[in-house]
Amino acid sequence: MSLSPARAQSLIASFKDYRIAVIGDVMLDRYIWGSASRISQEAPVPVVAVDRETSAPGGAANVMHNLAALGARALAFAVVGADLAGATLTDELAALGVDTGGIVVEESRPTTQKTRLIAAGQQVARIDREVSTDIADASRDRLLDAMRSAISSEGVSAIIVEDYAKGVVTADMLDAIVARGRSANTPVALDPHPAHHYAVNGLTLMTPNRAEALALAGIYDRGRAAAPAEDVPLLEAVARIREAWQPKQLLVTLGAHGMALFLDDGAMHHVPTRAREVFDVSGAGETVIATFTLALCAGASPEEACELSNRAAGVVVGKVGTAPIHAVELLDAFAS
Repeated sequence: MSLSPARAQSLIASFKDYRIAVIGDVMLDRYIWGSASRISQEAPVPVVAVDRETSAPGGAANVMHNLAALGARALAFAVVGADLAGATLTDELAALGVDTGGIVVEESRPTTQKTRLIAAGQQVARIDREVSTDIADASRDRLLDAMRSAISSEGVSAIIVEDYAKGVVTADMLDAIVARGRSANTPVALDPHPAHHYAVNGLTLMTPNRAEALALAGIYDRGRAAAPAEDVPLLEAVARIREAWQPKQLLVTLGAHGMALFLDDGAMHHVPTRAREVFDVSGAGETVIATFTLALCAGASPEEACELSNRAAGVVVGKVGTAPIHAVELLDAFAS
């Protein structure tokens, strides 16, 4: 099927009517931009002359940024450290219009930061500052209490769980979120991490990429076919995930091959990539889950939500660094 520009415009125009709760691992993406014209005499590495430094919300915070850029209201449920990075990230989200009342400050852990050194548009190095141990029980309880309160009193339309295996999403946490979503008749979408084989039933949507899907299913990659219907390892992984997790929709992103949507009736819907140029794939998965979830809330069919998400991903991979999809950009993608 093909989503018409008029239908896309109608769906996107209604995004402003929805409030989406996002819970998961937030991080601050830092960028050091410069130029490299020579190799260091100290080691065989480029010498980068720094021009500027920027930062952007990353991880689950990028999902929130995408939701806000698409016109929706995002509610943040996450943990940061009592440090400058945590304060910066919280302030940046608030400036975007994200409700940051559900962000918990944990004194004993640092805010996750990923610093990328960019020279002439190319990433030269990345420096990570993080811990991956589980958050404190008190932090977990505060997050769940805040989320339950928001769902009960603020009319949350959907819950997105963004798992980067940095300590927020645990089996008990995911069980509690899905149970709350089920009792409130609120859809729950999960961007999973392959390190976590939780197999929680009751999800509305899962959005792994191909490598993550195979890892979650314990499938060895014996090579891929361009057509998902002929990609035997992928199909085996999908079958195992569907048996263990039983999501209503399983959306597997396929990089240059687009994305494949597997529905609960066993049907598969493949959408080829819409990317014109690929500069940076970081953050594309977060754009996909934000757009797909919003589209479902707006009344799109799963196939329509897949097309919207694919168009959104095609835009953001053409940007350097972590960046969201804006509503006007998504509209323009259907006009061209």
